Formats: sequence, structure tokens, C-alpha cells
Amino acid sequence: AEEEAAEAAAPRGGVRGVSAYVRKRPLLPSEAAKGDFDALSVEGGGGGGGRVVAHACLMKPDLVRMYLRHTAMSPSGGALGEGAAGEEVYRLAAHPLVEHALSGGQATLLTYGQTGSGKTYTIEQVFSLASPLLAARARHGARGSAAPLRVSAVEVLGRRCVDLLSGSPCQPLAAAEGGIELKGATLRQVWSGAQLEELLAAASAARATQATGANATSSRSHMVLSIDVPPHQGPPPPPGATEAVRFGGGGSPPAAGPAAGRLTLVDCAGSEWAADSAAHCRERQREGAEINTSLHALKNCVRAFAERARSGRAARMPFRDALLTRLLADSFGDSCQLAVLGCVSPASAATEHSLSTLRTVMELAGGGEEGQSWTS
Repeated sequence: AEEEAAEAAAPRGGVRGVSAYVRKRPLLPSEAAKGDFDALSVEGGGGGGGRVVAHACLMKPDLVRMYLRHTAMSPSGGALGEGAAGEEVYRLAAHPLVEHALSGGQATLLTYGQTGSGKTYTIEQVFSLASPLLAARARHGARGSAAPLRVSAVEVLGRRCVDLLSGSPCQPLAAAEGGIELKGATLRQVWSGAQLEELLAAASAARATQATGANATSSRSHMVLSIDVPPHQGPPPPPGATEAVRFGGGGSPPAAGPAAGRLTLVDCAGSEWAADSAAHCRERQREGAEINTSLHALKNCVRAFAERARSGRAARMPFRDALLTRLLADSFGDSCQLAVLGCVSPASAATEHSLSTLRTVMELAGGGEEGQSWTS
């Protein structure tokens, strides 16, 4: 009954091009204690729509007086304030993607933003809320025949890849069917929502984190969760069968067939500026440079995907520029639905970071700033 209610409340229709969403997290007590104030407003959000207004406190040229610069942006998919529950985020940004995967398509959700902005928390909420619908497919199948979901979870650290379910390093190899095969990665068969959530908890616990100036448990890797949905027809693999984890060249394992779907959830590592890592050790600075390099490659691919959707013309897809984008090659295919969820911090000290996230998300979806105003 809960699954039927969730489907009934969810918006219908597909996602075209790149859908952009923004979620603002609450101001933390630790930020308020440091003197930070809420520098972001979400106006008319919820249900698809609304805009985000960033209020930057700046100094006038005389270096005496201060003023506020208000920058407004309207994401194509919608803006969600700090009061939005996880169910609302899922209904707006993720449910259309889950439906597309269940119908045999490729669907990808990317969370992007500064470290400490709530990306991991959001992706975990989405995963938890998607689990019942996905598990229902495993139990009943599209045409009444039960077949398991196939789940993989890997983290990308620069040019390295680690399987989060076994802890073993993965070696990307060219697959015979095209794309790449991750040697050393595991593909788990899952039959229930509880099993899905157990895998997510295990993957999150194994993920590489380090304390940084912005977050005590900052993720230092990109996490890629891939869920292969059973096909509309065809026999399931035998219990305990070993299958390779493949990306690109069709996405799903050959046993899944062309009618299988795939849902990919990507929790990107937090973007960092040079000032953020100035006090870091050399290792943290190297990690920050690798994170930004892979994020740059990802943004180039999403831009090319959006431009192709807008113009209808073929565009070069530079997915070979980074390991992360090689793994996500299927996410930029013609039949894929792609959504970017920008997570932003309301803290006044992070205003420029939040503006950078907002501008990136808007640019990826083909939009821009609505305008600016000033008050003294």
C-alpha cells in the first residue's frame, strides 16, 4: 500500500535533457555558534518550481560600508528549502528516474556541491525511499517472474577504484561487449529492500573520509551505486552465479538482456577551492586536485549531454578524460535520463561556495542567473 501511495503521488512523465534541482540544508548549530547566519532563501519551492536567492554580504569600495548582493536563480526541476522532507526530495528529483529504470531505461542522479553541504545524507535518503519499489520488482518481476536486482558499489579516488562491498581494489579493463569491466568488483544479487539498505550502509561505512577545514568527515572519493533492474522477460541467473561488473557498452551484464534497466546514484566528492586546502597536508591537497579534475571532466560530459538534448545534434562526449566519467559513459547515452541535484549550505561563510554550486547546476541544465539586486 505504501508503494502504491508513493507511485500515485509521484509526478508522471520522463526527464528530458538534464533536470536541475537544488536542496538547501539547515544552518547547523556549530555554524550559528561561530557567528554565521542564513544567507540563502528558497522562495516558492516544493512541488517543482521555486527559486533560490543568495545574499552575499560585501564591502563597498570605501572599505567602510557594507551592502548585500542578492542573486536569484530558478533551477529547471525545482528548489527545496531546509524544511523539505526526504520524501519530497525523492518525489521531485528521483522518482521519475526510478520509474525510467523500472521500464528498462538508464537513469542517473548526481549529487553535487561543496563538502559538508548534505550530498551523502541526500543520496542515502533517496536510496532508502527507492528501495521498496526496486525490491518489489525483484519479488514480482515486470511480468510476474521473480528475478534479483544486481547491485554494485564502488568508490573512485582519482585514477583508482575500490569495491566498497569487498574492500578490494578494482582494475578497469576493456570489455568484449564495449565499455569497461571492473576486475575485482562484486555484483550482489538482492531480493529485498532491507538487503538493499544493508548494502548501502556497508558501502557508506567503507568509504574513504578525512577531516578537512569544512567537514570533519569529508568524503574523499566519488561513490557510484549501480542497481541493475531485472528485465521484462527472460530467466534469472542461477543463485550464487558470479557476474562481472560492467560499465559502458550497454551497461547491464549480458545476462540481463536489452530490456534490463539501470539506476545509478552518484555521490560526488565535495568540490574544493585552493583556499580550502591551503592548510591541508600534501596528501589532502593531492586528493583535492584529483577530486576537482574528475569533477571538471564530469561537468564537461553533462554539458555535452545537455547541449545534444537541446540542439538535437551529435556532440563529442569527453568521458575518457577521467575514470569517473568512463564508469558513467552509459549515463550520457541517448536513452538515459539524467538529473543533477545541487546541495548547498546556507552558512554566510560559505556563500561564494554556494553561489558556485548554483551557477554550475544552472549551467549544466542550460539556465543562468535570473538577475541581481543590491541593498545597503
